[in-house]
Amino acid sequence: MSAALFIALSIAASGACAAISWKHPAQVARATGGDLTALARALRALPAEARLSELARRSPPESWERRLALEVMSAADPRAKIAAANDLLAELEQRLDVGAGWPRAAARLSAFAALLLATLSFLAQAGPSAIALVLVAGAAGALASAAAGRAGRAAASRTREAVDALVGVALGPLDGAAGAARAASASPRRSRRASP
Repeated sequence: MSAALFIALSIAASGACAAISWKHPAQVARATGGDLTALARALRALPAEARLSELARRSPPESWERRLALEVMSAADPRAKIAAANDLLAELEQRLDVGAGWPRAAARLSAFAALLLATLSFLAQAGPSAIALVLVAGAAGALASAAAGRAGRAAASRTREAVDALVGVALGPLDGAAGAARAASASPRRSRRASP
């Protein structure tokens, strides 16, 4: 086998690993419909009872935040509203986590492929410059994959913070209502238990 073939294989493997790795940050970016921090800021200026309908109005049609607003508004009582929000939050968390391991696996794969191809190049007596190029290509793929992993984790962290802010603003009044409902339903039970 020629040195050029080993170099081409190393470049192809590294490029494929980097391309797969960068899918995760892109997937995280598509998990929600837009700038949730700005949306939370805008909703904070509104009365609490108008926030969910405004969230539905301002959100893109198929976005996670629009589904949140519509499902919470259609729920019957505060507990059901909180349950609907929790279901959608769990779904979003799963979306953010899917593919999070790809960059790490791709970095390892790129490094191992480069080592294998460098070993084969050495055995085929391809020359030190070919071996060096194979290793450089593998290292570049591993570094690109590691950078994609860092970018994906940072984007997921920013998305989680923005979602927390949005949910806090949009659903904040529900926490008080659910707490009052829990207290109202718990107090009669306590009085019933206390009576003989």
